[in-house]
Amino acid sequence: MGSSFKFYRSLVLRRLPAMAALFVLFTIAGFATALRLPPTYEAAARLIVETPQIPDELAASTVQISATEEIEFIRQRLFTRTNLLEIQRRFQVLESTDDLSPDEVVEEVRSRADIRSFQGGAGGRRGETRPTLVTVSFKSRSGDIAARVVNEFVTRIINENVSLRTDAAEDTLDFFKQEVDRLSEELAKRSKAISDFQRDNADALPDDLPYRQGRLALLQERIAAAGRERTALVEQKSRIQTAFERTGGVNPNQQRRLTPQEQQLVSLRAQLQQALTVYSETNPNVVSLKNQIANVEAQVEAMGSQPVETTNTAELMLELQMSEIDSRISSLDAEISLNEGIVDELADGVSRTPNVSVTLDELRRDYENVRLQFDTASQSLARANMGERIELTSRGQRITLIEPATVPDSPSSPNRPMVAAAGTGVGIAMALGLFIILEFLNKSIRRPVEMVNALGVTPIATIPYLESNRQRFTRRAFKILLVFGTIIAILGGLFAIDTYYLPLELIVQKILKATGF
Repeated sequence: MGSSFKFYRSLVLRRLPAMAALFVLFTIAGFATALRLPPTYEAAARLIVETPQIPDELAASTVQISATEEIEFIRQRLFTRTNLLEIQRRFQVLESTDDLSPDEVVEEVRSRADIRSFQGGAGGRRGETRPTLVTVSFKSRSGDIAARVVNEFVTRIINENVSLRTDAAEDTLDFFKQEVDRLSEELAKRSKAISDFQRDNADALPDDLPYRQGRLALLQERIAAAGRERTALVEQKSRIQTAFERTGGVNPNQQRRLTPQEQQLVSLRAQLQQALTVYSETNPNVVSLKNQIANVEAQVEAMGSQPVETTNTAELMLELQMSEIDSRISSLDAEISLNEGIVDELADGVSRTPNVSVTLDELRRDYENVRLQFDTASQSLARANMGERIELTSRGQRITLIEPATVPDSPSSPNRPMVAAAGTGVGIAMALGLFIILEFLNKSIRRPVEMVNALGVTPIATIPYLESNRQRFTRRAFKILLVFGTIIAILGGLFAIDTYYLPLELIVQKILKATGF
């Protein structure tokens, strides 16, 4: 164990110059980089998403979007290519953009900005919603530029919040206005369709079915009664005709002939009957016949029942009675014909009532569905009007500024001690790496134990290699040249990278950003 320690100590001492050179090189590079890195200033502002000032149970806004979703939406709109290029143009965030493409400018500006939201405040009562806080930060080569960019972002966030919510409320209102107008026109069409259908099928509407059925039954009964009466009149006419043929009179039980006054009375009455078919009751001829009839009636009553022979009285009476019966039969026929026409119409309407009822129910059901949609849309329109009013007066959820961005007094990065320490750490790692690599690549036998392990023979004695002064000088000179050559190669490579590819400070910044420093 002691010999191994001495052996490795001697190796370390032998390779110490090269290891020290690497250590010093990277330590110096770390300190130089820490000193060369440009300062970065970070400014930040704080905002809060206020809850609606009017309780939802009283009047709710129609813009139902959570604070997190709204912040993310605004963030995406702020970080668009156009906005970021405008920020660069106005505030000159990047000192020089000649060697950068527009996409690289956009990515660089975007990487310097940060918008975050979180639930702030300590937990209150159970179920109480904590407010949403928003932090807006930006990093720049100048504290003034960083503060101005952050305040510009804050202004745009507040404006975007107002625009987003008012536009959404107005769009909602416009939609429900169009929907109410459309449903109103649809209701008018459906109402007109129902009115037209009811007008076209007025004789078959289901609401009037009991009335039509009752009237139909009544008319059918009237037709039946008129038919029975007509049959009776026909039979009566036949009996009178038969009686006249058998007895010579209109009444089979007649035993005497009419007196001249009675014949005159019968004649006057026949004339009066004919006159009434032509003239009115107030006509002079009618009035004269009535007076004559009254006088003759008075004479007949005064004379009593004295028999007088006549030849045409019975025939006249038969003709008068037949005329009355025929007139009544004609009247009944006209009544039956009229009622039968009405009965046919009523029967047709009653038969069509079921189909009309089904169609009318469908029309009314469609109308009712549209009316329910119209009522719902009207209620939604009222809520949309209220929601728009809430948003226009800034009574809904809104983003307000708590603390604006101020110009920082000192840079936030880089952490120069950390960069210098990182350079020192890399130097130590490179020195150790060099020692390990050289030890791993050296396969020569340098100790007796290695000879035993390699040859399997235990030597009696070992004689170390004795080099001459010339060989020792050559070996040391080669090592020195190798170390200096390595240092020069490393320095040359770093110079070439800094000159032709990307400045070393930017590379270090990217490395620090990637590693979280």
